[in-house]
Amino acid sequence: MTDYFKYLLSPLILAAHGYGLYLGGVYAWTGLALLLGVLLFDAFLPRDYTMRDQRYVRIYDVICAVTVLCSFANIFFYAYLVGHGHFSGTSQLGAFLSMMFVGFVIGAPPVHELFHREEFVLRWLGRIGQCLIFDPWREITHVVTHHMRVATPDDPDYARRGDTVYGHILRTFPGQWKESYHLEKMMWTKRGRRWYDLRNAWVYKAATLLSFTALLCALGGAYGALLAIASLLLGPRMMLEVFNYVNHYGLVSATPGRFEKRHTWNHITPLTRILALEITNHAGHHEDSYKPFYKLEPDRNGPVQPQFLLVVLLALVPPLFFMMIKPLLKHWDMHYASPQEREIARRENERAGWLELNRPDPQRDLPAGIWSAA
Repeated sequence: MTDYFKYLLSPLILAAHGYGLYLGGVYAWTGLALLLGVLLFDAFLPRDYTMRDQRYVRIYDVICAVTVLCSFANIFFYAYLVGHGHFSGTSQLGAFLSMMFVGFVIGAPPVHELFHREEFVLRWLGRIGQCLIFDPWREITHVVTHHMRVATPDDPDYARRGDTVYGHILRTFPGQWKESYHLEKMMWTKRGRRWYDLRNAWVYKAATLLSFTALLCALGGAYGALLAIASLLLGPRMMLEVFNYVNHYGLVSATPGRFEKRHTWNHITPLTRILALEITNHAGHHEDSYKPFYKLEPDRNGPVQPQFLLVVLLALVPPLFFMMIKPLLKHWDMHYASPQEREIARRENERAGWLELNRPDPQRDLPAGIWSAA
């Protein structure tokens, strides 16, 4: 039964974060402090390849749904407190940063999990939950384009070798919007509808976002709504792209449309697996995107990166990120890539100016130390 209790960590952090917002002052930093403490502790834990107990899977679903609902309660509560002048000085900064990172680490994973589900109620909650990243169209390109074109330049979420996270963000957002519009237009045209037909998915997605924004305004006024929306855009929405950036960075596929386990990096430390609802166990998710998180089997032999928090922080400093990722990519080219992918990787290294990755390495091993993802 302990497997089920592990996933209560997310709603417990949400509850503590909400109570910290209520207390105000220095306690407004509670959510951020808890997250950093948990993830820092996780960095020193060994990898966890265990499977989850699956005798009472409805417990997982309930915890997942409750986490989404509590995330809605937190953003509404935050907008209300801001609108009523509850925070001042450093407490306002602490509350905003806590909302950003709690929204990303705690709020976004169950939304992603649920909009992948086939069961109507859970999938509906996941789709409504996309308001928590302030982008109800995110599901479209993620489920269709990303999962079909992973590790290829045709995927708007993909970061090629040499790309910085900042260039990636500037490229991926327009790419996603363009692809979402293309897919939506294709659907309403195929069904013989006008663009404004109420049955079109984009119409009710827009209505959902407008209703969400109106509720934020009603609770916290224009200022409360503005800061709440900013916390969602700068937190879960933008940080999701940082996650995509690191999770497929530089990997290439010679079989577009056919995913292999080597086409994604994994982060298998125990607390990261729990907080992210196994999404860092990424190979299993891409093998079958409709498989619930508790059924994902960690890939013991697949490519891995160092601990998740470390990699995300390094991504924000491109020279340090490149120092970390280059040895891992060279190792991937030699040990995981097919002959065709090795040739693609060679050309990608030349394009990025990373010619040292094409030089033969007689040891054929990763350097010792932290960059080895040990």
